[in-house]
Amino acid sequence: MIQISPAYGLYEYQQQVLSEILAELSPATRQFTGPRRCIIAHLPTGAGKTRTACHAACQILNQYQSVGKLVVWLASTEELCQQASDDLTEAWNHLGNRPVNHYELWGNRDLDLNQLKEGILITGLAKLASKAKKDYSAIRQLAERAALVIFDEAHQAIAQTYRFVTEQLISYRAPLLGLTATPGRTADVGDDDQGLAEMFNFKKATIDPRGYPNAVVYLTKEGFLADPQFTPIHIESNVEVKQPQAHRDYSRADLRTIGDNPTWRKAIVETTIKALNDHHRVMVFCSSAGTVKDCVAEIRAAGLEADGVLGTTPHDQRAKIISCYQASEGPPRALLNYGVYTAGFNAPRTRCVVAGRATTSLVLYSQMIGRAMRGPRSRGNRTCQIYTVADSSLPGFRSVAAAFQNWEDLWKTE
Repeated sequence: MIQISPAYGLYEYQQQVLSEILAELSPATRQFTGPRRCIIAHLPTGAGKTRTACHAACQILNQYQSVGKLVVWLASTEELCQQASDDLTEAWNHLGNRPVNHYELWGNRDLDLNQLKEGILITGLAKLASKAKKDYSAIRQLAERAALVIFDEAHQAIAQTYRFVTEQLISYRAPLLGLTATPGRTADVGDDDQGLAEMFNFKKATIDPRGYPNAVVYLTKEGFLADPQFTPIHIESNVEVKQPQAHRDYSRADLRTIGDNPTWRKAIVETTIKALNDHHRVMVFCSSAGTVKDCVAEIRAAGLEADGVLGTTPHDQRAKIISCYQASEGPPRALLNYGVYTAGFNAPRTRCVVAGRATTSLVLYSQMIGRAMRGPRSRGNRTCQIYTVADSSLPGFRSVAAAFQNWEDLWKTE
C-alpha cells in the first residue's frame, strides 16, 4: 500500500474553515433568499488564509461551468496581488475542472474590464477604483459577472474608496469573502470595528481550537505556528510628536521624526546586529525611509549582510533582494523595510522580527510580528524571536493570542 498526498491540500483546521465558508457562500448549498451572502475568514498570519480562500474560489468557480463567471480577488498592495496570483494559479492547476482565463490588474498592468471572459481577476484596489471612476459601467458589468468577490486584508474594507468598490462589485448579489488575521481596526473597539462587523453581517469563520484555550494556542502546540518569544527594547528617546487621535496611528510626518531620532536608530541597529548573531534571517520594520537607508549602512559597516526595501524600490531590484533573503544558503541576512512587508510576503525562514516602527495599531503590530510566525509544519520554525523597540510598553502588544481574540465580543453581537 502507498499513501497518495494531495498536491494542494489543506490541514484539518483549514478544511473546517473552508466548510464554513462554503456553507455560507457556495451556490450549491441552498437557494439564497436573505441578506447578501458574506463571511470573513479569521485565521492568524501564517495559518493559511490565502490557501484556504483559493480552495473556496476554485470550488465556487467550478460550479459555474459554461456560465462565464469570474472570481474577483481584491488586494491593496502589489505584494498581496502577486501572492494571490501565484497561489490561485497553483490552486486552479490542481483543483480546476476546465481551462479559464487569469487576469491581472495592478502596478503597471492594465486591462479593458469590458473584455473579460470567465476566469479569475486579481486586482489592486486603487487600480480598480481608478477604473471605476473613469468608467462606472465597467465595474457594473464586472459585478454582473462575479461568482465570488474576495477581499484580502479585509479589515481595510470599510475605508471609503475601498468600500465603494466592494459594494458595487457585490451589488448583483455576488458573495463576499473577507480574509484577515485581525477582524477589527482598533484595539479598543470603536465605530470602525462595528462598521466592519456590520459589513460582513457579523459572520466569521474561524478555527475550532479543539480543546485548547484558543486557536493560537492550538496552532502553536500542534506546530502550525511558531511560539513567539517577546523581548521589549525600552528606550528613552525624548522624541516630541503628537499623540495620535483615538483610532488613528502616527502620521507620516511624526514617523519621520521618530525615524530621524538617533536613539531609535541606534536601538534598531544594535538590536538587528544582536539578532543576526542568533538568527539566519531577520525582518526589520522601520519608521521611515531614511531610517531604512541609514540603518542598512550601519549594519553593513559592522560587516553583516543587510538590504533595504521601500515602496519606491524598483521591481527588479526588489525581486533580487527578496531572492537573496528567501534563499536557504548564504550568511545571516537582515531585510529592513518601511511600509512594504507587513502583508503579502512569505519568508518562512524568518526567525526574528525587529518591530522598530512606532505604532499604536494592534492590527499593524500583529502583521509585523506575523512575518516570523510560521511553524515547522508550515516550513517555518518551532520558536521565533520578537524584539519591540518602544518608549513604553503598548497594551495588548505582547501576546499573539490576545491580539487574535481582541474583537471576539464584537463579532458575537448581531
